[in-house]
Amino acid sequence: MAAQASDSPTASATSQELALFPEDAEQTLAMDAGPVAFANEAKSPEMLQTSEISKESEVPVRALPPLPQELKNVAKTLEKVLHDPGQLQGAFASFCAAAYVKPEWAGAASEYLTTLFEHQEDTLAEMTRVPDLIIELGSGHYTLTFMVASRWAAKADLARLTRLAEALIATQSKMNSTEVVDLMLALTTSLSISRYSRAEQLLSAASAHAGEDEEDALREAHLWLGAGGIVRGCTQEARDLWDVRLRRPRVAWTWTSAEECSALAQLAHSLDPHSEAAVLFQAVVPSCWWDLLIGRARDVTAYEAALTAAKAAAQERARQVDEIVPEPPKTLVRQPIIVWRGVPFFIGGLVGAWALVLGIWAGPYDLVRTATEPPALAEKNGVSEVPQAQSPVLPEHPHAAWRKAQTESLAAEVPELRHWVEKIELGEWKEFETLLKGDSAELPKDDPKYQKLLLWLHLDPPSNAQTRRQVPLLLASLRQDSTVIELWEKLVYPGSLNAQEIQEAALRTQHESKEAWSPTQRAQLSRLVEAKVTAP
Repeated sequence: MAAQASDSPTASATSQELALFPEDAEQTLAMDAGPVAFANEAKSPEMLQTSEISKESEVPVRALPPLPQELKNVAKTLEKVLHDPGQLQGAFASFCAAAYVKPEWAGAASEYLTTLFEHQEDTLAEMTRVPDLIIELGSGHYTLTFMVASRWAAKADLARLTRLAEALIATQSKMNSTEVVDLMLALTTSLSISRYSRAEQLLSAASAHAGEDEEDALREAHLWLGAGGIVRGCTQEARDLWDVRLRRPRVAWTWTSAEECSALAQLAHSLDPHSEAAVLFQAVVPSCWWDLLIGRARDVTAYEAALTAAKAAAQERARQVDEIVPEPPKTLVRQPIIVWRGVPFFIGGLVGAWALVLGIWAGPYDLVRTATEPPALAEKNGVSEVPQAQSPVLPEHPHAAWRKAQTESLAAEVPELRHWVEKIELGEWKEFETLLKGDSAELPKDDPKYQKLLLWLHLDPPSNAQTRRQVPLLLASLRQDSTVIELWEKLVYPGSLNAQEIQEAALRTQHESKEAWSPTQRAQLSRLVEAKVTAP
């Protein structure tokens, strides 16, 4: 309507005021323009139509962008009910259904909507549908999408932002413009903490098309994705808490409630103070807590150095044992007995024998000679015994401590699962196959406790080998996201009870469910499979 009035050859600054203030329009025009204006008004049916519509509607008429002829009727209906909440939703849906049918209409329709709802952006964001935004982006326009997405982000509407991210991931190959890349990077920053998997996929897609102009936005997206990777193993409540606080670092947050203390405890197990994203957490956590974290990191570094030194010393001792050459056996040579022959010595011999008998009889000493004793150093098979090198006593791995803490936390969170874990520990795979596959009535697959049970069996693996092999495969079939990979990385370490089974499951799901994992996730799975671990 307003567009038609402004297109009239008689339109002026006064006619623009007419569009903004319809109730006093005719009087104002008469006072400013005089008889000539009235003559022009009588000759212009378009201005008469605009004046009549303005009188019928209580909504001020704006200078709106032009629309295709096919959309003008639905646009007029939308303008009439702009301030009528009962009819606005239906009129808006009718306009979008007509406007976003053809891509060539999308740009004009978006400009029209953003102008019409200039002071009602929240209402517009609430009614806008994601498919219409994708059509707008596909047509090369982005005004409505940027405005609506900014309002969703301001209100922390993660559900709508996630749906927009999923739609962009599905269609990004058809949209490679700079604006779309900027939008994907902004969504990555917004979703990295609470929706890490989606943010990771967005960044992977955006990085392939990012240019030099997007380097700053790309670095920021990587920084926030790193922060999301640190807390992706935490509970959803903890991630939501960090999502709010990391984005408001200047607020003096308190850290006294149970939820806040739990978030700090979970963060302590996963935060490396030397990582790039650690600066985001340092800005909001208590300074004393940060000092304790730094001290703990030094202890872990010292532990790793001691472990490396112990392994090197053990290898050196084993090498020295291998290099020792055994000495040849000692040969005992007896002195030859010399027999003197001759008559001259016969008499002397007799005298000496009698003297010897008398000496033995009178003396206190036992001159009986015992058998020849072996050398003091006994030798076996000609090879001297060498003391065996003793293996050093290695300290407990940090992931083992994390495993114990997570098991205790999970047991406190879902104590009703303990009896199932104990039964599975003592039973066979066939006995609990239906339960573990989520096909039983007691614990169906859609029950949140079913996933908790699989997590518990990861942390405290059962004794049955077949059950231990099946548990990682069941979790991989249930979820294909970075949360599973993070859990597996924590549980694959030297001495882990189920490290080999997890590596086998990672190799299998990497090939059988290849399309479900992103390139980054497949690379993580490959590193997990190639990790060198020793069985306990």
